[in-house]
Amino acid sequence: MLPVNCGSHEDYQNFVVEQLRKYYPDPDKFSRSTWDIIERFWLLDLSFTDEFMKDKYSVFGPKPRTPSCMQRSYLLSIDFKVTSLTEWAAQLKINPLYAILSGFEFGDTPGVGTFYDFLSRVWDSDQNNLCSHLHVPKPQVKKPRREVIKPNLPKK
Repeated sequence: MLPVNCGSHEDYQNFVVEQLRKYYPDPDKFSRSTWDIIERFWLLDLSFTDEFMKDKYSVFGPKPRTPSCMQRSYLLSIDFKVTSLTEWAAQLKINPLYAILSGFEFGDTPGVGTFYDFLSRVWDSDQNNLCSHLHVPKPQVKKPRREVIKPNLPKK
């Protein structure tokens, strides 16, 4: 099934405000660095991602996650310095702030496989890596030949 476009960037901003008020009634609990990240993602408009990736999804099967929310969540994991997708999926289930800023309802967050599926759709290449794992072999260096010096021994 094709992903449902969650709407505009304004819809995302309204969702974040509503959810932050619900889970964090006292905004003074956040550190300055966390507010910087919240502000950055508040202004980050990823609505084009939904249109750009629409042809990457099938019309059959279960309803997928919105590509803009998946991309936002992945970028958010980088900002919060969580390098493992497994760890990030676990953090989304534990921490309401991460889920809210990603654009997901707390308690209804994607799993690890969903992130890997999303990244394979974003990659859009038949090859798994930027460069081939086959490299040009290095020329072998010939070692200099050692001459054996025989000592001149007196004859008997």
